[in-house]
Amino acid sequence: MSIVIVTDSTSDIEPQRAQALGIVVVPLFVVFGDTSYKDYVDLTRAEFFQKLATEKVLPITSQPTAQMFEDAYAPLVAAGHQILCITVSSKLSGTINAARAGAQRFPDAGIEIFDSQTAAGGLGMMVLRANELAQQDKSMPEILAALEHERETQRLYACIADLSHLQRTGRIGKAQAVLGTLMKIVPVLVLKDGEVAAEAQVRTFARAQETMLDLAFKAVTDPAKARFLVMHTNAPEVAQAALEKLRTRLGGVVPRLLDILEAGPAIATHGGPGAVGIFVAQDP
Repeated sequence: MSIVIVTDSTSDIEPQRAQALGIVVVPLFVVFGDTSYKDYVDLTRAEFFQKLATEKVLPITSQPTAQMFEDAYAPLVAAGHQILCITVSSKLSGTINAARAGAQRFPDAGIEIFDSQTAAGGLGMMVLRANELAQQDKSMPEILAALEHERETQRLYACIADLSHLQRTGRIGKAQAVLGTLMKIVPVLVLKDGEVAAEAQVRTFARAQETMLDLAFKAVTDPAKARFLVMHTNAPEVAQAALEKLRTRLGGVVPRLLDILEAGPAIATHGGPGAVGIFVAQDP
């Protein structure tokens, strides 16, 4: 009985890659006015940013329905698979509730629901790690133990060019957004216990990026066993510059992962354009 990984689209795993790896992705919705689009299905990154620049109403996101998760589970259950569903942080979205509700349809199927307490590339890193272990025929307890270790040790440090999107969608406090706007203070944000928080505050976006790099390296004890993923929202040059600075700081050490990933529509709805962040995980 094999284990199949199910996740949601905030993991930012490209549909083609997910299909090739046997990972099932349930999309969130990106809503512009009265029109809902399935993340990555009905709306590409390019289409999203075009709409963001031209639509009068700014977008919001909406979680998948329980039926969507039930539909994702059903063929896997019928094929006799165990299912491990890894979702975006429960502090950021109600997606996990839909995942649990969908699983109630199959009480004897052995469906495990795991709260990643992260999002975007951090969630993607967990999903890919779990899928790798599943392909190695690791047991469900072994995979869950690895995910718990990563949940405890994985970090995100991010610089958001415009805090208004996080404030508008309720992912950061209004006071923090006003502070950043009025006083021209740029916070370096983290995910702490599954929620967005400010780790440091500096005067310029350039300085925030340097602080982001400093914090990412402080989170690593063994760079050769670390995974670094640079995320961005329609800011490829900023992300490439961050990656090159990471490579320089590594001083010839080759980590287990050093890559760039552009966020999809659901994540970009909250981060807005021009954001950059670094997910770092320290493998044992």
